[in-house]
Formats: sequence, structure tokens, C-alpha cells
Amino acid sequence: MIDTIAALSTASGPGAIGILRVSGRNTINIATTLLFKNGQNLTESYLQEHKRSAIFCDFIFEGKPFDQIVFLFFPAPNSYTGEDLGEFHLHGNPILLKKALEAIFQTGARPAGHGEFTKRAFLNGKLSLTGAEAIGRLIEARSRYELELSQKNVFGELTKLSSKIRSDLISLKAECEAEIDFSTEDLTFESLEQRKVRMIALRDLCSSLLQNSERAEKLILQSTVVLFGAPNTGKSSLMNLLIGKDRSIISDIPGTTRDYIAEDITLDGLPIRLVDTAGVRETSDKIEILGIERSEREADSANVRLILIDISQPLNKKNFIDAYRNRLPGSILVANKTDIPHPDWNRNDWKEETKSLSFQIAEVSCKTKQGLGELLSLLKNRLSAKEALEDVVLLEERQSFHIRAIRNHLAEAVGLLESSAPAEIYIQEINSALREIGEVNGRVDNEEILGRIFSKFCVGK
Repeated sequence: MIDTIAALSTASGPGAIGILRVSGRNTINIATTLLFKNGQNLTESYLQEHKRSAIFCDFIFEGKPFDQIVFLFFPAPNSYTGEDLGEFHLHGNPILLKKALEAIFQTGARPAGHGEFTKRAFLNGKLSLTGAEAIGRLIEARSRYELELSQKNVFGELTKLSSKIRSDLISLKAECEAEIDFSTEDLTFESLEQRKVRMIALRDLCSSLLQNSERAEKLILQSTVVLFGAPNTGKSSLMNLLIGKDRSIISDIPGTTRDYIAEDITLDGLPIRLVDTAGVRETSDKIEILGIERSEREADSANVRLILIDISQPLNKKNFIDAYRNRLPGSILVANKTDIPHPDWNRNDWKEETKSLSFQIAEVSCKTKQGLGELLSLLKNRLSAKEALEDVVLLEERQSFHIRAIRNHLAEAVGLLESSAPAEIYIQEINSALREIGEVNGRVDNEEILGRIFSKFCVGK
């Protein structure tokens, strides 16, 4: 890592501040060439005296002033990358930042690759590999849940768990080796049943990690909320209201929506795939029939169904319950048009049905937005209640691969022990599991694997 690298570390586009980051052995030379204070170049001794302090100075290249900036110098090894590192805090004009970065390149740096700063931090022992991967997640988090899970890994939750697994595996290995080496001595070892219990506990811990991470990933990717019901109940109006734009065509003519329409939204940090479906009714129109069939498939696979009814019109409750009985459980019945309700509508009349079929009711008006807050609260609680993530640790694909391998080796070791295989045999599975746990925290020598991990990062991180 003899090259000095540089990149924009803040988001592209105009802003109050833009930060250019430089790391490597030429950092001091670049800073002393480009930065001036009171008409004089900053010196190396000045930078060392003011390390980790904000230095207000002028950025000048080839006699041309670029900007008045704040510069911070972090000498090795006490920096993010473990190398000499400098941060140029300029005004956030994209043209200015581009010209300043070009000046840095001409003074002795090269463009950084994706994730190269964090890769250097890992290679220089400033970060574990799990911590580095968590930083990538932290930057790219698409929801509050993903952010919270990434923060847990940044602060070492996965490192602690993998260290526990490693410690327990070493303990198992030591017990097995002691039995092998001192089998003829008059020593007491743990019983085979006790050893088996320890193996199973470790195996089950790995299984739990994998299952919870998969559950979290599903939530992070999206929860599907489907708007379902008869034509002209207000599905498209509610869709447009929830996403904040006219996405679905609104018309009094039944059958306007022939196919489902999907949009991605975020509700208080929850990523949601919102689907407006074709109105369900009896029809002879072949295209509309196909749309209704697709709507029913979407409704059946949804995390939450919003079943809309138009309460401005008379509704035969018995016929409705019979028609929707299989889809009402777990759904939210959205009683639309509360601004113009039919005299027969009474929410209290549905108490028995909501209890027996386990659905909730939200009264709304897509026209006046009355009741929208209640509906959003019900929806948020429904989605959040399904995914309590307090005990979940999020695994990257690479980490999942190794944890799964550990689980399989432990399962094999349990099987061998149960079949009365000698310790010399099943200890090999424990050794294999130990090699895998080493990979989780970062004993990775394969440059291709490291390149694949850090290529997912943004440039400048």
C-alpha cells in the first residue's frame, strides 16, 4: 500500500461542505504543497504540532487560489486507515471540489477505488472485517431497521458473538485433545452427553443467527402491503394519497385498474412495497379477469392486506364476509368515504366479526384525509409487531456462508459422537468449524475475496 489515494468523501451534488480525503505516505507532501497560511506554505512541523486539529488555511494550486478551507491531519497510525490521512473541508460546490481533487491528483495521489479507505483500515488492523462490512451497511442503509442493525455490528455485536463461538469451539477442541492425549491417565473428563449438549448448543446458536438474519433481510428488502377490494372502493385514491403523487388512475368507471401497480415507500423507517390491485368483481372481460387473478395472487402473498369498502353505499355485511372470509384474517378493513357515510354504516356492528376473524377496522376519507393517521398507525404496528429485531444480528452473505458451514460441521460432529465414533474422528469437524469462524472475523488472505467485499462500498469510504 505505497500509493497515496484521494477521493470525495461526501455525497455528490451541491452542499455547504465537501470533504476530500487523502491517505498514504504522500499526504504531508500534498498538504504542504497546496495549503497556505498567511501567505506561507504549511510545514510538516506545523502539521505535526496541530495534528487532529482544525487548521483554517488557503487552498492554492499553481498560484491560483481555490478556496478558504479547514484541513485536518491525522498522522499514522492513529487515523481511520492507519496511515497518514488528511481531510480537506471545502465549500460544497461540485465544480470546485472536482478542480481541487484534480490538483491533489497532480500533487501525488491517485483516485481511490471503491471502499479503499476502509480496506486499508482493515489491512492495517484498525477494523475487523465484520466492522468494515457493517460500515458499508451503515452508509447504504435503506430503512431505520437496517440502520439499527448496522449500528449493532459497527459496535461489535457480531464480533462478540463470533468470539464466543470461537472460544466455545476452542474449549471443545481442548477437551477432545486432552482425552486423546491422556486417555491412559487416571484423569476425569466431561461425559460424552455433556460434550454432546455443548455441541448442540453451539449448533443451535448458529442456526438461530442464520434464521434471524434471514428474517431481518426480508424486512429490510420490503414488506408488501396490498390494496384489495371491489371496484370503486377507493384503492387507487388511497394509493395516490399514501405515495404522495398521482400514480394510479382514478375513475368512476369500474375496471379502470386492469393490472396491479406497485410503488416503494418508507413508513417511519419501514420499507414498504405498496400494491394497488384491480378491483375484484364478476366480469367477462378476459383482460380484466387476468388482472383480477394477479390481484388475488398479490393479496395472498402480502404481508398485510388493506381491504377497502365504500361506506357511502349500502353494504350487505353477510355477503361481504362470505366473499372475503379467507382473506380477512390479519387484514385491515379500510372503511373509505367517512365524509359521506351511508346511514346504515356503523363500525360497532362489526365487533363480532373483527373478533372472530381477527381483523381491524380503520375509517378513512381519501378526500379529506380524515382517519389517515389511524390507518398508518395500524399499518406500522402490524408490520413492526411481526419483526421484533432486538436479538437479531444481521449477517452479510459471506458471513452467512461461514456460519452455515460451522453449523454443518457441528451437526456432523454430533452425528459422529452419537454413532460412537472416537474423539480423533469428530475433532476434525471441530477443527473445520474453527477455521470457518476465523474467516468470519477477518483471517482472510484471498485478495479476490477482499476485493469483492470492498467493491460494494462507495468511493471515498
